[in-house]
Parts: sequence; structure tokens; C-alpha cells
Amino acid sequence: MKIHEAIVLATERLEEAAVPGARLNAERLLAFELGQDRSYLLSHFQELITDSCLESFCARIECRRRGTPLQYLLGRQEFRGLEFEVTPDVLIPRPETELLVETALERFPIGEPRIADVGTGSGCIAVAVANAMLGARLFATDLSEAALKIARRNASRHSVSERIQFLQGDLLLPLEPLDLEEKLDCVLSNPPYVAERDLPALQKEVREWEPRMALVGGPSGLDIYKRLLPQALRFLKPGGTLIMEIGYNMQATITGLFDASWNLEAMREDFSGIPRIVAARKQ
Repeated sequence: MKIHEAIVLATERLEEAAVPGARLNAERLLAFELGQDRSYLLSHFQELITDSCLESFCARIECRRRGTPLQYLLGRQEFRGLEFEVTPDVLIPRPETELLVETALERFPIGEPRIADVGTGSGCIAVAVANAMLGARLFATDLSEAALKIARRNASRHSVSERIQFLQGDLLLPLEPLDLEEKLDCVLSNPPYVAERDLPALQKEVREWEPRMALVGGPSGLDIYKRLLPQALRFLKPGGTLIMEIGYNMQATITGLFDASWNLEAMREDFSGIPRIVAARKQ
């Protein structure tokens, strides 16, 4: 079978399953199987595909039809211009989370800040910050050892491993043995914020494939925020900054969690005008 024939057939299969961007998905998966970029498909559209490559490609198309996210099938996702390994053990990095990184970079344009990334997952936040902020020292925590293995590989891929310490455990508690109380300049987190009742309404790709632990934040979606704020107070130095991503329609509820110990700053909206990033300074 020729390249253009395989793309047409795969696109039809994906369209039958109502997969968005069927043609693009088919092209990206075939390019991946061939070890080429998409431009190669255009210039070699009459080229024959080997039987083994075609078999593997068809298997991936069937996985995509069943809802497996494209990023997991490719094993990668771009974030702030960097390529990250992703598997079903980690949340797929999203464009709105780049705003969290940008907010941190704006507050620490120079110097050697100590920064914690809570719930690091793929490590995209910690690695992106370390890549852009050469003097930063980061501590990245996660409950999942499987996720931390991915994060460590991503740090190594982008040559920032020496400046990120990966720690397994709950929120900021893994930092206890490191004598970091009131020594952090910044705490970053994109915590699980989906309410349990809202999980069935999520897209099938998200609901059935991405790690539940990285998605669901308890009955109301607020569990991690409620536990993280007092821990952040404990580890941030006076004037230190907490920067968190929040979910849709959570602005009023989240701001209500901050007491007089904090100086709450303005919310930052995402590309759709939804309040997405909250930043607060420890008094």
C-alpha cells in the first residue's frame, strides 16, 4: 500500500469513529511509524509502505478510534517549545499550563530562586522553568513513582537534571528532610481540580485514559488546594510566592481559601478569557 492510500483509509476509519482532526491524526501517526515528519508524506506520497509498518500503523489507528489520546500513541507532547515524553502514567501537558510557567518567569527574571513544583507529573513545569531560568534550583514532588521516572527522563532529555531534585511523596512533605522551611522563593502547582461529580462529563480521552490521581481533586475539586496552602505557608520564605492553576469557574471559591497570611494578586486568564492562574504572596 502506498503512503497516500494508507492516509485516506486511516482518515476514513477515524472519521467513522468521530475522531476530531482525523486527517491530521492519520498523518501524524503514519509519520511517526516511518520515523519522518509530516512533510515527508507529501513528498513521498507514492512510496510503498512495508507490511510490518502498515500493520503497526493500523494498530495505532484502531487504538485512536477507541479513544487513546494521540499524545500517548506518539509518546510525546510539546510544551513551551520543548518536547516531553508522555505515557498514561502522566497528565498530558496543556497550553494553559504554560501560563503558570510564564507567571513564574515574570516574577523571577534573574537570580537563583528555590522553587518547588508540586505534583510534577511529566515534569513539564519544572523542566520548562529550569530550562528558561538558569539560576533556579527546583524540587519536584509527586505521589507517583511511575510519573517521577518519566519526569526524570524529561529532565535528562533537556539537560536540567542537575538542577531539579525529584522527590516522591505528598505535596510539599517530601521537602521536610531537606531543611527548607521558610526557604523557598516560590511554590508552583497544577493540582488535580476536577470535582468527582464532574468526571463523567469530561471528554472520553481524558476520563478514560489520563491518570485519575492527576485529575480529580475530591468531591468539590478543592482537596489539594486546601492542603497545599498551609504547607506552602510553612515552606515559603516571607514574601515568597505561590502560583497555582485553577479550573473553570473556580475563581471565587479559590480566592476564598486565602486568609490574612496571604497577599492575593490578580488572576491571570487563559486564551479563552477564563481565570486560570492565581498568584499570592506570603505576608
